[in-house]
Amino acid sequence: MPRTTHTAALALGYADRLVVSTARDVHRAVARRAFGATRRIGGSLPEAVHDRVADLAYAGVSLGVRGSGRLLERAADRGIGASLEASTTGRYVVSAVNALVGSELAERGDRHAIEMAVRVGGRDVEIEAESLRAAYPRATDRIAIFLHGLGENDDSWRLAERAGSGTYPSRVEDDTDYTPVLIRYNTGLNVSANGELLSALVTRLIDAWPVAVSRLAFVGHSMGGLVARSAGSHGVAGGTDWPRLVRQVVCLGTPHLGAPLEKAVHLGSRALSVVPETAPFGRILDTRSPGIVDLRHGYISREEWSGQDLTRRWGLDRLAAAPLPYADYHFVAATIGNAPGQPASRLFGDLFVRLPSAHGRSARGGSVVPGALTDHVGGADHFALLNYPEVAECLVAWFDESRSSLPAVPAVPPTTGGDP
Repeated sequence: MPRTTHTAALALGYADRLVVSTARDVHRAVARRAFGATRRIGGSLPEAVHDRVADLAYAGVSLGVRGSGRLLERAADRGIGASLEASTTGRYVVSAVNALVGSELAERGDRHAIEMAVRVGGRDVEIEAESLRAAYPRATDRIAIFLHGLGENDDSWRLAERAGSGTYPSRVEDDTDYTPVLIRYNTGLNVSANGELLSALVTRLIDAWPVAVSRLAFVGHSMGGLVARSAGSHGVAGGTDWPRLVRQVVCLGTPHLGAPLEKAVHLGSRALSVVPETAPFGRILDTRSPGIVDLRHGYISREEWSGQDLTRRWGLDRLAAAPLPYADYHFVAATIGNAPGQPASRLFGDLFVRLPSAHGRSARGGSVVPGALTDHVGGADHFALLNYPEVAECLVAWFDESRSSLPAVPAVPPTTGGDP
């Protein structure tokens, strides 16, 4: 479990890598241009002396920063510093760090890297029969899986919780036959990687669930909707049983066609790279995680980005993904204007995702999921969709089996003969 001192040490490591090195590289580029104009008069000696002094100065700063980081690591290993997992704020810090550099953290086995897990009360729940029975004493044969968005976690569904109105998971538990299951995952990984992990997790969850599972549903906010769709593709491709149990896939503010902020960051990093004096700042932007980069176009499969350096290239179009056979898809968009046709709504959407992207409908390419149902929430921003009374009512209605005309499919029984 990471402590505050571990995180401080991690921050110093990135400060050395990004801040100190950026200052050094900008200094070098500016000096090179300045000395280039005076080299014919003063020769190369002044430039060589300057470069040597500057390099020594930056090396000293870097050494001090790295040394401070090592001291903090040792303090953390001795138990100094509060556990980040022990508080809501600490868990948000870990989630934000994973959003920015989570793929790199996972590759090197850093303690900050989040592993995908079922969560209850801010803690991981082991996917084995006894733990699930204890965590879900009222488990039903229908499971609604909740997936947060970029930089969020399982606590995020309580944002803007209104007195007496509850949350989406609590409404689903109280007013439908579904049992809500909250998932936390590393949002810095590629969406396709999280989709593959989720598909495997759902298989294990069904096998260990206290009762035979007859229905599944997914509710994803922002990136969570892409992860749900990716998991469906992996599940179908892998020939697993669970995709046929899915009856509802609800995507709230999901950038099916991409997010404008990531597109702007990419264009900004390319523009900065043109001039030597600003190129180091572009390299800072290029350190953003693959999970963030996937949001440029709404990628959900490895084939859409494999073999491309998307920090350098714009990327190719999305590939078609077959929808789950028995599922209704609901794509919910929000706009800051009350009506979708208002100028502010058209231009800014919910401030992070524009309306066509959230509805998965492009002007030239049709819908990312043919037949998907679309809904609109006016006068709301991106994060309001995490807990909005009208959306909660819709979830209850959509999860009401009596309203569904889809054919029944047999339940998948839990694994017998011991825990998996």
